[in-house]
Formats: sequence, C-alpha cells, structure tokens
Amino acid sequence: MLLQPPLATKLLAELPDDARVVAGRYPFPSWSPSSTLGQGLDQVWAYDIKEVRREVQGRAQESQV
Repeated sequence: MLLQPPLATKLLAELPDDARVVAGRYPFPSWSPSSTLGQGLDQVWAYDIKEVRREVQGRAQESQV
C-alpha cells in the first residue's frame, strides 16, 4: 500500500481535473507520470490530475475487494 504524502493529498483535493502538476528533482512516488523529460538532476515529471485521480481511485477500489 502506497501512502500519499501531504502535498499529494492536498493537490488531489484542491486541483481541478484539467490541472497538470510538474515536479522537478523529486517525483510523486505513488503517482504515474503522464510524461517525463530529461534525466538525473535535470529530470522533470508531468502528472495530469484527472489521470492520477483515476489511478488512485482504482487502487482504493482494489484494496477494498
């Protein structure tokens, strides 16, 4: 089971479905990125919130079964 860090929880609760989160240096460990660019210290991860929500809700439903 992956726990959501406080920032990830806040972003999921407050951002609209059409939002995109871009993270540099440190990805969100429990989210699958929509795209990535670069590598090492120059790597960035982009997350489409609508897709992240779908993934998180799917995992929550699987854990209830």
